[in-house]
Amino acid sequence: MSNDPGVVALLRKSVCGYEGNTPLVWCPAQRAKTPDTNNNFVDPVTSAPQYESTTEQITRNAGLLRKPNCGFSNITNSRIVGGVPAKLGEFPWMVALGYRNKKNPSVPQWLCGASLISDRHLLTAAHCVYGRSDLYLARIGDLDLYSDDDGASPEDILLESARVHEDFIQARNDIAVLKLSRRVTNPTVWPICLPVEDSLRTRSFVGYRPVVAGWGSIYFQGPSSSALLEVGVDVVTTADCKAAHRMADDNVICAGFQSGGKDSCKGDSGGPLMHIASEPNNLRITQIGVVSYGFKCAEPGYPGVYTRVSKYIDWIEKNML
Repeated sequence: MSNDPGVVALLRKSVCGYEGNTPLVWCPAQRAKTPDTNNNFVDPVTSAPQYESTTEQITRNAGLLRKPNCGFSNITNSRIVGGVPAKLGEFPWMVALGYRNKKNPSVPQWLCGASLISDRHLLTAAHCVYGRSDLYLARIGDLDLYSDDDGASPEDILLESARVHEDFIQARNDIAVLKLSRRVTNPTVWPICLPVEDSLRTRSFVGYRPVVAGWGSIYFQGPSSSALLEVGVDVVTTADCKAAHRMADDNVICAGFQSGGKDSCKGDSGGPLMHIASEPNNLRITQIGVVSYGFKCAEPGYPGVYTRVSKYIDWIEKNML
């Protein structure tokens, strides 16, 4: 999002409020890109994702997150600027989460984002999943959700199950793993890297400018974007984050600008905050955060809050069942 004239306002801060302990997520209905006809819309009562407890002992899937070909972008140079539309193939792991539309059951509402972390699993925010029996569909690899002429070849896959962090409450431990009903077969999409290396797991990223992407609101209480948008945001210290958000702790990353103007926003919830590293002839991208919450969107003095992925690597790996 942007408060500056001429900049394509963008990407936004996930939660606008709470109803009890349940974060509120909303998105206006728009014309729909035709869903994949290979996926039938399922009955919300009998086929909704099962929200399973993660407190039981589960055998760790060692090495699931260590993928040699993850995180490569088809874009060979980094364009970390204001809020701009993403290019085709720039973020091939981006996922839009579809929720059942009561007014028009054949047209899903795209209310949250997620990222592909294996050919069968997605990473998102817990508040996008908790208590949401209407969540049922993942669209993987799209660029413009409501256009068939954007060059993308998205794949719609039903969700099989979801695991919300067992200690999720309000904004804390805001992370969840979703399992797809089948493997991704689209050759134009692949997983993003996660920070499994020690050098990334211990890095604060303060002073870095990672990128956040999504289809969220283009300004506070404004319409969502049908096009995938991206923006670079500066990571701030934990102390500065706690000064703005009383619930912030070491398990989150805060990023934004003191003057405001650029941020994630409602509808971007669950999407990735991405660290971009240059490698010979291409870029290697690692997800360091999950869009969680903030105050309005791009408000001066209020950086966006992102679940710090490095703090949850073991949990993610354990719950990729």
